[in-house]
Amino acid sequence: MKSTKMFATAISAAAVLGISSAAHANSAADFYKGKTLTIYVGVSPGGIYGTMAQLLSKHMAKHMVGKPTIIVKHLRGAGGTKAMNYVYNVAPQDGSVAIAPNAGIDKRKLLKLTKAKYDPSKLQWLGGWGEATNTMTLRKDAGVHSIAQAKKKVAIVGAIGRSNNTYMLPSLLNNVLGTKFKIITGYRGGSPIRKAIETGELNGWAGGWLGWTLRKADWIRDGKIVTLVQMGSKKHPDLPNVPLLSDLAENAEQREIFKFIQSGVSDRAFAVAPRVPKDRSAALGKAYWATLHDKDFRKQAKGRSFHITPIPGPEIQKFVNNMMKMSPAKVEKVRKMLGLTGKRKKGDKKK
Repeated sequence: MKSTKMFATAISAAAVLGISSAAHANSAADFYKGKTLTIYVGVSPGGIYGTMAQLLSKHMAKHMVGKPTIIVKHLRGAGGTKAMNYVYNVAPQDGSVAIAPNAGIDKRKLLKLTKAKYDPSKLQWLGGWGEATNTMTLRKDAGVHSIAQAKKKVAIVGAIGRSNNTYMLPSLLNNVLGTKFKIITGYRGGSPIRKAIETGELNGWAGGWLGWTLRKADWIRDGKIVTLVQMGSKKHPDLPNVPLLSDLAENAEQREIFKFIQSGVSDRAFAVAPRVPKDRSAALGKAYWATLHDKDFRKQAKGRSFHITPIPGPEIQKFVNNMMKMSPAKVEKVRKMLGLTGKRKKGDKKK
C-alpha cells in the first residue's frame, strides 16, 4: 500500500511538473506572439559579431515560441561595455532584449576596466556558438617570426584600447616575457587595424584569427603573415604548430594565469539580463540552441567561414561564476601582467 501511494505521489508530481512546464511554454509563447526581439551588438555593423547576430535574426524566429520578429541593433562604445551597460541597466528586462556580447566583456568587469556597470555572474548566459581564438599575428616582412625574435626586435602593433585584448596580449608578452612590441592604441576596430597593417603603418596586431580568415584569406594562403602565439582553451585547427599562451609560461603560477587569460569560452555568447523571467530566458535559450544546430543556419555560417561549435549555457555560466570568485590579490597580479596598472605611457595613442 505504501509503495502504491508513493508511486501515485510521483505520478502526481510529474503531472504537476508537466503542466507547469507546458504553462511556462504557453506563457512565453503568449508573450512573444506579435513582439519584436532585439539583439544588441556592441560593435559597428559588418564585423564578426554583427554578421553573426544578423544570421541569428534570420533563423532563430522559426525556433522561437510565439514567432517574434527579430532585429539587430548596434550600440558601439568602450569595447562593448556601452551595449552591456544598456542591456543590463536600461533596456526592458521582459525578454524582448538580448545581447551578443563582445569578447572579454566578463573579464573587463573582473579586471576593473572601463565603466562596467554590470555583474557577469548575474547575467543569464544562454549558450555560445564557439570559442574565440585570438592571435599575435605579424606581417612576415616585419622580420619577427617567433616570440624569441620579438624579444630582440621591435614590432609595431595596433590596438583598439587598453581594455581590449588587442592591447592586453602584447602588453602581457612585453611585461612578463620581455618582448618589445610597440603598441599603438586608438584604432576603431579590426578593419582599420588590418588596413593599417596592409599599408605598412603597422606590423601586426593581437586580433581574432577569424578576422584573418574572413578578410585576408589570401594573405594566409600566400604566407604573408606569421602567427607567434594563440589564445584559446585549445589550439585552433588552422594553427596546430602555433603555441598557446600557456605553453610560454615559465612557472606554474604563470601557467595558471595564462590559462585564465587565454580562455575564450564566453567570447561568442548569447545572454539576457538578470531579471528576465525564467520561462522567457528558457525559451530564448532553447531557440538559440536549436538555431546553432539548424542545417540552413550552419550552411550560411559555413559560407562566411564561421566554424560553429556550440557551447552550452551552463558551461559558460560556470566559467563566468568561477572567474568572478578570483581573489583581489590575484586580480591585481593579473592586472599588472596585462599592463593595466599605473599611468598610460606617453605616445601610446594613435595620432
